[in-house]
Amino acid sequence: MDLETFLTTLYVIIDDWYKEEIAGHKPKRGCKGKMSDSEVLTLMVAGQWRIGVPWRSERSLVRIIQREYRHLFPDMISRSSFNERGRYLFGTLIKLHHNVAARMINQDDLYEAVDCMPIPAYSMGQGAYGKSHWLWQATKGRGAGQWFIGDHLLAAVTRHGVITGWLLGAADINDRWLLEAFLSARAGHVQLKGPLPNPHTSKKDRARPPVGQIGPFPAVGSYSIRDYLADKGFNSQRWSQHWVNAYHAVVHTVPAHNAPEAAAWSRDDKKWLASHRQVVETAFAFLQEVFGCKRIGAHSLWGQYTRLAAKIAAYNLGCFINRSLARPWGALGTLIG
Repeated sequence: MDLETFLTTLYVIIDDWYKEEIAGHKPKRGCKGKMSDSEVLTLMVAGQWRIGVPWRSERSLVRIIQREYRHLFPDMISRSSFNERGRYLFGTLIKLHHNVAARMINQDDLYEAVDCMPIPAYSMGQGAYGKSHWLWQATKGRGAGQWFIGDHLLAAVTRHGVITGWLLGAADINDRWLLEAFLSARAGHVQLKGPLPNPHTSKKDRARPPVGQIGPFPAVGSYSIRDYLADKGFNSQRWSQHWVNAYHAVVHTVPAHNAPEAAAWSRDDKKWLASHRQVVETAFAFLQEVFGCKRIGAHSLWGQYTRLAAKIAAYNLGCFINRSLARPWGALGTLIG
């Protein structure tokens, strides 16, 4: 569809939802904003596309709307005001993402695939200049086979590509601890407890809860009875048993080759798990290529959370629009054009 039709379609979906779910519960403070919340949300979501659109950043989005689409958004505000309104609507973006996900979940969604994706803050070369960068809290970690400085995004995706929840943690936090935070938040009591330590491991080698930032916890979504499929980065019999006992969450991973339970896994079992968890890798590819997750461009942790919430809401809304048009859910790069 052309860009004007896309913006109109997006606005109708968001405005109908906002009036039904949000407007009646929002406290009235101060004078009414120049732009409505629905208009700001529409542009926040649309502005995350990087394919089929004339903008490449929030700054260029505001400039193009002011110059070419005043007939759709006659009260378009300045870039600084738009950025401030967007951060103010951070929680609403998360609610929007969850609402759209709930509309698309099917009865045959028996599992969710979980994995982590690197969210770089800046390049390793920039990091060599010292800690004077504005993202001073960024840490060094390893993801996608290489070192990076930034954060890890953990997401849960259904077999039809719907992102049901997500969480962001510092790059140096182990994947298992991120999943621990994710599952405990879904169970209603956020904690970093972990399994009982292996008695054969020395105290200095035992895993300790991380001290880096993890959040935002409202983004994880509601408790799910579905099983979770994960890669080898999450494997551990002790961790798997802990997640079952503490949160009633069953996490399937291929065990380490020297683990006692490895003999029970056939080659076909491993292929089945790899093929069914591929959907989360596909979702991450779309987030990077279509929505620009490789370069968030935020200047604060709150801004980073807000832009990630907008990108994931955009991803789910793109899948929703594709489904309503009888298009493949993953045809996000060709939705606008």
